[in-house]
Amino acid sequence: MNTLQAEDALLLCNLKDAGCGMQTVKQFFQLRSEGKTQQQLRLLLRQRNSLLRKVHENQVKIDCLDYLIYTMKPDRKNSGKQPAERRKPMGSKK
Repeated sequence: MNTLQAEDALLLCNLKDAGCGMQTVKQFFQLRSEGKTQQQLRLLLRQRNSLLRKVHENQVKIDCLDYLIYTMKPDRKNSGKQPAERRKPMGSKK
């Protein structure tokens, strides 16, 4: 395997590890072969934004679970305190 093939293999592995689908991978390599670095960067930023959006969506779900866990803890129930009213998490669509 020559240096270019090794570099391509590492790049492919990295793109897949970053969650890029085959269409994105093909587009990335096409842009690379055309020397369109700015478009490659835009493509990577689009993927990054997509992943970040999913992180935020999952954070809302984790916050909801944390609230439920908090209200169900035995020490919380024995204290006689009522849990604070659950507020709608920021960013939730429900």
